[in-house]
Amino acid sequence: MRSRMIRKILFYFVVALICGIIIFPFILLFSYSLRSDAEIFSLNIRFIPRNPTLEAYINAIFSYKVGGTGFINWATNSIIVCGTATVISIFIASLCGYGISRFRFYGRGILWFFIILTQTIPWVVILLPYYVLLSKLNLLDKLSSLSFTYLVIFTPVSTWLFTGFFKNISIEIEEAARIDGCTHFGVFWRIILPLSVPGISAIALFAFVIGWSDYLLASILIRSVEKWTLPLGLSSFQGEHNILWAEIMAMSTVITVPIVILFLYLQRYLISGLMAGSIKQ
Repeated sequence: MRSRMIRKILFYFVVALICGIIIFPFILLFSYSLRSDAEIFSLNIRFIPRNPTLEAYINAIFSYKVGGTGFINWATNSIIVCGTATVISIFIASLCGYGISRFRFYGRGILWFFIILTQTIPWVVILLPYYVLLSKLNLLDKLSSLSFTYLVIFTPVSTWLFTGFFKNISIEIEEAARIDGCTHFGVFWRIILPLSVPGISAIALFAFVIGWSDYLLASILIRSVEKWTLPLGLSSFQGEHNILWAEIMAMSTVITVPIVILFLYLQRYLISGLMAGSIKQ
């Protein structure tokens, strides 16, 4: 009994320690976002700010401008680009994943091979020829091009995840619906998708976070300030002669908040996703 209690205490201690290590950088980020520049550069470092202020948030969100545009415009661009790419990729990937997991057709193995192959090739390897291609097509510095790029990145990995998820849903449910006269698409739309809400939520969140936090592709494909996304706007706080550390911390916190809210909202679906579609084969 005593050894079991000791193991339980050690287990919770290790879990708490790991959680503390993960959360601590975000707490420190928020703490420094509430400081003035003078306090940030002060040698008297304290974990809790002496005089907490929202000045950095006000400057980052409302006052700071580059070429006449600022946070609101950059946030709108990020939401449009990432949201559009995520929604379209989830729709395409769910159809493709369902087809691969349920049907036997010519070229299925080749299609699956290329989907897996895309996950083994770093994007940096093909970034230069991709840039040249977009340049020749006059598609650089367009939000639609950046959204399409994210779509191309999201779809293969989402298809791979959907295929594994759909394989765990019992096929007997679909057969019963087919006997009742439901078409293949009807089965997919009315039966499979409602059962797949946990998987859809997890995959959509995963895809959205990739685009939301991307700096590399956005910095290469986008030039105009008014078309910047949030990571590009964040990088502008670091100037040649001055770095606005408080504003960087504040904007980093603001960028992180939507992801945290999405995670908290979708948490019940993410946890349910561990059941992999409610009914197992």
